[in-house]
Amino acid sequence: MAYIVGTDRYQTRMVTTSLDDLISKDNSVRVIDSYVESLNLETLGFIEYSGRNRGQSPYRRFDLLKLHIYGYLNKIRSSRALETEAKRNLELMWLINCITPDHGTIAGFVQKNKAVFHNTLRNLTLILKGWGLIDGEMIVIDGTKIRAQNSKHNCITQSGLDKKIEYAEAQINAYLMAIVKDEVLADDLTDKLKTYQELKKQYLTQKQELKDKGLEQKSLTDPDSRRMKNNGSLDICYNVQFVVDAKNHFVVDISTTNDINDQNQLYTMAQKASELLEKESSTVLADTGYYNGTEIKNCVDAGMNVFIKKAKANNATKNNEFRKEKFIYNGETDEYTCPAGDRLRFFENTSKNGMKYRKYKCTDCNSCKYKKDCTTSSSGRMIQRWVYEDVSWSIHLGL
Repeated sequence: MAYIVGTDRYQTRMVTTSLDDLISKDNSVRVIDSYVESLNLETLGFIEYSGRNRGQSPYRRFDLLKLHIYGYLNKIRSSRALETEAKRNLELMWLINCITPDHGTIAGFVQKNKAVFHNTLRNLTLILKGWGLIDGEMIVIDGTKIRAQNSKHNCITQSGLDKKIEYAEAQINAYLMAIVKDEVLADDLTDKLKTYQELKKQYLTQKQELKDKGLEQKSLTDPDSRRMKNNGSLDICYNVQFVVDAKNHFVVDISTTNDINDQNQLYTMAQKASELLEKESSTVLADTGYYNGTEIKNCVDAGMNVFIKKAKANNATKNNEFRKEKFIYNGETDEYTCPAGDRLRFFENTSKNGMKYRKYKCTDCNSCKYKKDCTTSSSGRMIQRWVYEDVSWSIHLGL
């Protein structure tokens, strides 16, 4: 049977093809090359190497930036993987002119210029806007959780430290009793006792540090990461926020936070995008996770049109005919009417988490035949209304 076979690897060849001939005209590396070469890296904030120091000359910052952008586009994340690809990947050889920086140089470039990589993205956004590919008329905000290097075991919390301290104390007491009972093993037990005493001291120090800094938790490997829900489980993560322009689905801006949810990110991200695009009014779309009255009001006050779906009622109340959404508010009389026709009048102001509310109480709740379906409170049904709820309600109706 005949097989397809290659040529002898030891066969001498006369290769007359250049690297440029091997890269197609529509290859994405040509876009990377043209874009990076057009940048003023000094203006963007990249560190300049003088080249006057003794030793090996530095690599061009342009080439190192191209290398990293290529890695991001092709899901090559580690500096060691980029080092390997630079030696065997024809596209990279063309892009960075066959230089072969080691992984230390590659990682160091990011470490020293971490803050200004964001400026590069924002610069690209402005270029795309100039080409008419981004207009800022409608922007979409969303977020995703990205796992940190930090493991769950290297994340300390107040409650977790309390349990560890309790366990260490139990072990200390157990070894003290064992030493008293068995003098023969006293030396071995004393070493173990000292180990738990040191651990207890370490846990107490960490607990005091959390208290002094007002922290609920701290990640030891990645200090900025936090424990948060991710795909139904708890992981040590970062919360990455991004803004996408709806016209051609280009990313406009990004931000990395350690907030455990998206509720406080709407206005910040929308405002950053508006300032970058110099857009006075944009239409902002986001999912239920961004529904926060204060954030919505800030966007509306800034001239933005906001469309967010309000959070659904939980399973216990979604089919209840007496949930808050069924009560009709009358702005002229400043009172609610319940599904049974009774009125709820204002009776006090209150506040929570910096937000001001007005409370309304039913005037004739005890005689209502639906009371047991409406409330379990002996004082009758009450409703709490945010002072700017008209804003958030109009946003809710928008969808």
